[in-house]
Amino acid sequence: MGILIAVTIITAWLLHLYYILTYVNVDTLSPVFYIHILIQAYSYTGLFITGHDAMHGNISKNKNVNRFLGIISSFLFAGLSYKKLQENHFRHHKSPGEKNDPDF
Repeated sequence: MGILIAVTIITAWLLHLYYILTYVNVDTLSPVFYIHILIQAYSYTGLFITGHDAMHGNISKNKNVNRFLGIISSFLFAGLSYKKLQENHFRHHKSPGEKNDPDF
């Protein structure tokens, strides 16, 4: 089920991005324009969560599937290196809120 959810999130993000770049006009007076911004922002959250779940091995029992989906979602989220994110994330879990925490 995790693979289906991850692929759905990635696909929905890609399809919506294509749609808004192709068919939606920038119209700051239109509420529909802002709805598309909210949908895309919400989809970015899904990409982040997918990358995070992949780091913890929660998408699939197969490490390669987790790594593949993590690489894709991390790159689409912000062009980030999944490997570097994973290293820093586990350093964060070792010492949250302390000197060695990369998020601190």
